[in-house]
Amino acid sequence: MSPSRFQLEGASLDELNARVVNEYGPHAKIVAAEVVTTGGIQGFFAQRHFEVTVEVPDGSAQDAHAFDLPARAGIAALLDGADEAEASFTAGGGPRLSTASLDFATIMADLTFNTATTPDPITPRGPGPLREAGDLVVIVGLGDDPLRVARAMAAPGGSLRIAGELAFDGVPRDGIARVEDRRTTLAARAEGVERGHSTFVAFGLTRDGRHSGGLGTLAKLHADQIWVAVDAGRKQEDSARWVRTIQTAVHVDGIAVIGSDATATPETVHELAIPVGWVESVSLG
Repeated sequence: MSPSRFQLEGASLDELNARVVNEYGPHAKIVAAEVVTTGGIQGFFAQRHFEVTVEVPDGSAQDAHAFDLPARAGIAALLDGADEAEASFTAGGGPRLSTASLDFATIMADLTFNTATTPDPITPRGPGPLREAGDLVVIVGLGDDPLRVARAMAAPGGSLRIAGELAFDGVPRDGIARVEDRRTTLAARAEGVERGHSTFVAFGLTRDGRHSGGLGTLAKLHADQIWVAVDAGRKQEDSARWVRTIQTAVHVDGIAVIGSDATATPETVHELAIPVGWVESVSLG
């Protein structure tokens, strides 16, 4: 006679192993296991639980309820072909989980990876900074934030320029040339083509996020790529306010994250719904 199959779910595999013994008896064995993820935002704050399929020989089930196996979006950890000679999990006999399959180690690795509680919440996901000769990459941010990012991005061999509130009255800051119109932008591009590198422009905004006439200048630069330098330690609502204003003038290609080590919730930068392509000290470029 064919064995019956039943399903249990719980917070951990240890909890489920104990329940299998108590509810289905010592002859039951686990033939499938999976992790089911529900809720969350863009993969964060999701809740996870385990589900196992239990196979019980006819006549040995204890108060069990039959079920139809549903299609799940979680990781299907099929553990077919249970090893009858394998020692039980408990001294008094318990559910047997086959480890004979060559895929068993891979399955367990998948379960471990997908149930990890401390993943890096701001690993870069989007494209990195452009680095072809003549490319113009603009980083926009509050105060000195864009200069901090532009210096790091340009370090592998690109050149550095400043714009916006980082340069006042036409006086270059720290000896860095300024771009502000078509002529100075073309000159920066020409230098990049001649020397075989891209140019990174730090476009500063005032700390309060007020842009005055800066947005018009930003659009006139006709950048090949535009980043927003976002400090993960600032309130997400404040960052969203000025970033949305930038998006009314130009297309933003990615977020460059700074200050992630100074906050317990750096993942809030993902709420801006812009790809994170660069994180301080962790670049895709």
